[in-house]
Amino acid sequence: MRRILAGPGLTMTALVVLLTGCTGGTAPSTPPATSAPASPSATPTTTPTSGPVDPNAPAGQCADDALQVTISAPDSGAGSSYYELSFTNTGGASCELRGAPGVSVVDASGTQLGEAADQVNDDAPPTLTLEPGASVTATLQATNIEPDGGPLTNCPVVHGTAYLVYPPHSFTGVLVETGEPVPACESDTVFLHVEPVQQAG
Repeated sequence: MRRILAGPGLTMTALVVLLTGCTGGTAPSTPPATSAPASPSATPTTTPTSGPVDPNAPAGQCADDALQVTISAPDSGAGSSYYELSFTNTGGASCELRGAPGVSVVDASGTQLGEAADQVNDDAPPTLTLEPGASVTATLQATNIEPDGGPLTNCPVVHGTAYLVYPPHSFTGVLVETGEPVPACESDTVFLHVEPVQQAG
């Protein structure tokens, strides 16, 4: 897993992600700090980082370096694949998360491909407390767009290498790999939807 800290000198694409992601606490990225990649079954090693604080974050917002982010194997449904994004408190004290994470597909260079995930049901999400070692999850719905856009129009398909995940109200993105190429629409068509974090179980 690699963490990417948002900072000055953002590209226009990155700025769009920043403005979009802040509703659930996300932002665009700049240079990555290297650590081990995540997989559906792997436990990633994180590199401690610090970054800006979102004024809309919970009072006890989980620190970036106290969160481990992983992704489940997909569960296929009608026209979509569903993933569970897990956020685990690896710190020694309880902390809080609220709202939907920011999610996008990126290539090997970290460039975003297509639109960021639409954050759904995120108007008034509850604040969740994570005790040390506890996890919360957010459901990511990815429309099955292969080979030719699937049910979507205006969706030329390209492939990335990972999802870039911003925990709710965090400006530090985490690169999370699935072990497979990640399809994306190379257009302004939305193909990802993500829900607020909820208690795991």
